[in-house]
Order: sequence, then structure tokens, then C-alpha cells
Amino acid sequence: TLLISSLGQIDDVNKAVTMPFKDAGDVIYVIGETKNELGASAYYRMLAEAQGTPENYGGTVPAVDGETALKRYRAMNKATDAGLLKSATTPTKGGLAVSLALACVGGQLGADVDLSMLDVEPDVALFSESNSRFVVTVAPEKTAELEALFSGLAITKIGAVVERKELRIGDSVAVELDALIQPFKETLYGV
Repeated sequence: TLLISSLGQIDDVNKAVTMPFKDAGDVIYVIGETKNELGASAYYRMLAEAQGTPENYGGTVPAVDGETALKRYRAMNKATDAGLLKSATTPTKGGLAVSLALACVGGQLGADVDLSMLDVEPDVALFSESNSRFVVTVAPEKTAELEALFSGLAITKIGAVVERKELRIGDSVAVELDALIQPFKETLYGV
């Protein structure tokens, strides 16, 4: 069954999946393809502003493959309906870097992540805003079931949730959650 009706309502609120990481040991996946689609992204906008050319944030913008996206969304609905997902979010603004940071902050849990298996350049892996992607977590004993559900679709295991309050992304990023909280609060409260 589809969890979100045509009216945009959740049919069973008990099956709603939220963004924050839930439990240390959960496995983190990226569902969908991460492509070199940084055009008009938050990252390119930041770079253009830093270079004094705020209007110059071009590049390849995210494209949508409607047929594949629909298959992916249907699989997400099945995973949600089956209770496989512990957390889920979309990296549509700021890419995986922002999604992972927000999921860590929300759950007050860290993550150890390796984005090298996405097979793109590091800046693309971190900041691409490719459409129809999800960052999800699943209990370790449910990984085979999740992977089977997404058979034939792009799904990549990228790491695990950890108790330590630090987000580590390969050898390039290691940031304490406390350092992420203030910038996040600034976007909400302007403090």
C-alpha cells in the first residue's frame, strides 16, 4: 500500500519515518545515484559568493529520470510499509554533507561514513543535489531485506551510525556534533 495518499496524507502515522538517526550500529545507505550535478547547488552558490560572483553558480543542474524515480519511490514506500527504515531523508539541499549532519544532530548520534564507493569526485559526493535520492538507516539484521527490495535500483552502503558524537566522512571530515549545532540554530533563530 502507498503510505502517502493522493491528498498528501499519511495513511498510518505509526509508520512515518523521520530524519534523525535512531540507534548506534544502524547501517547507513544512499538510495539513488549521486551524479556530477552541482549546478545551482548550495555548494556552487557558496563558491560563487566567495569568489565575488554570486550570480555565477552554473554547471550541470540535477535532472529527473521520471521512470527510475517512480520505481525508487515505490520501493521506498514498500520499505516504509515493511518497517525496514529507521530513518530517512533526502539530500536535496546541500547534498549528503548536510543530510548526514542534520541526521546526526537530530539523533545526537555520530556516523562513520565512506563516500568513495559512490564513484564520484569527493566534492560531488558531498554536495551533489541529484534528485530522487535518499539517505536511510536500517538495523543491521535488516540489511539483506532492504537490499533485496531495492534490487535493480541504485543502493549503496556508506557507513554506520555510532554512539560517538562525531561525524566522520572518510579521511577528510571529522566534526563534533557540538560544532554542527550552532550553525544549524543560526539558520532557525538567527543567533
